[in-house]
Amino acid sequence: MKIAYIINQFPPNITAGLGRYAEEITPHLTGGHRLSVFTLNDGHQPVHERRGPVTVYRPLGRVLGAIGRRRRLNRTRRTEFALLALNVMVSNWRYFLRLRRSAERPDLVTVHDSTNILSGLLCHYALRLPIVFHVHTTEYGIAPQRGTVDPFGLVAAAERWLGRIARRVVVATPEVREQLIAAGWNRETIEVVPLGGTFERVLADPAFDREELRSGADALRDGLGIPAGDKVLLFVGRIERQKGVYQLLDAMPRIAAAVPGLRLVIVGEGDEAGVRRIVESAGLDGRVLTSGGWVEGRKLLEYYEMADACVFPSLFEPFGLVATEAMALARPVILGDGFSRIFIGDPARPAVRFVRSTDPDDIADTVIEVMTNPALRRALAGRGERHVREGLSWARTAEETLTVYRAALDGKPETGK
Repeated sequence: MKIAYIINQFPPNITAGLGRYAEEITPHLTGGHRLSVFTLNDGHQPVHERRGPVTVYRPLGRVLGAIGRRRRLNRTRRTEFALLALNVMVSNWRYFLRLRRSAERPDLVTVHDSTNILSGLLCHYALRLPIVFHVHTTEYGIAPQRGTVDPFGLVAAAERWLGRIARRVVVATPEVREQLIAAGWNRETIEVVPLGGTFERVLADPAFDREELRSGADALRDGLGIPAGDKVLLFVGRIERQKGVYQLLDAMPRIAAAVPGLRLVIVGEGDEAGVRRIVESAGLDGRVLTSGGWVEGRKLLEYYEMADACVFPSLFEPFGLVATEAMALARPVILGDGFSRIFIGDPARPAVRFVRSTDPDDIADTVIEVMTNPALRRALAGRGERHVREGLSWARTAEETLTVYRAALDGKPETGK
């Protein structure tokens, strides 16, 4: 197959879970297939590039390129989100122009997320190309808790439009599939393809040294000023409402009182000023620490290794790669009820604990139980690690994705023309 792959993030431009998804799955998609990636340029990347068997096209505008070269835009800030949205729209138009001028027509166009709806619609109606729509998040138009304001329902309508004309819609969990069906999408075209674990390749590498990682985590702990005997509760994600971070902070006074010496470490970018205000007003100085921005690679592994437990109380999470990251490293994991139940494993011996994301008292009760019960932490760590290692695989994700692509090409002609 010749696949045109439209996605906002692609290595080395990784600023969220979508970039990690692209990084992990694309090596498995290229065996016997030709992949042309159309993606955003952060101002530092070449417009055209060949990365192994993948051809990458990153259009670069003068204004946004100049901004991006100076610093990375933060999507949790309104003005910068608007600039990013403008960059996406302009880039979508350029993806379409590039495909229209191309002498070689792709067999299939895969559109990743609602931010790339424009290019998907143009490829369908103007170029008559078959479309597969990957819905990685529903936070823009469908989820009850949304990351943007959509008072007239325009985003939701555009998402349904692309979902209607796409030959297949791919989601990562049964919960997202049911959410789309409840919003009026065609259940017959929606396929569930679970993702793999973020650290799958790292942990499988024979050269991976866990003792060296522990040394790095100890050095990180020292750098943060956390005494060796104090427990660390880790949060990883954007610092914004949808991730449940404010409810977690509301729960912290009770947690801090019940678990002396515990430190909450928040890793991510976003509303760090808001975190500081809450910490100061709650008298939690020294008990809540932040990474100071986006963390990736080896440093992120060290944060996980440093943690005694991880908490991700998201109000919604279409999949949640942070859960696979923590579980793969055998960290006990507490998830908000916005996560899929795909992570629970055997209900009789659950691999994670779930909390009500909107209830700080429930978050506090569960964190206190986990942090004060070493046997429970060991059980969750072992079950979680085994669940990710045995149940989630990027090779399987890629094969199931390619099966969906083949079905899209072999299926009925597009509707909604």
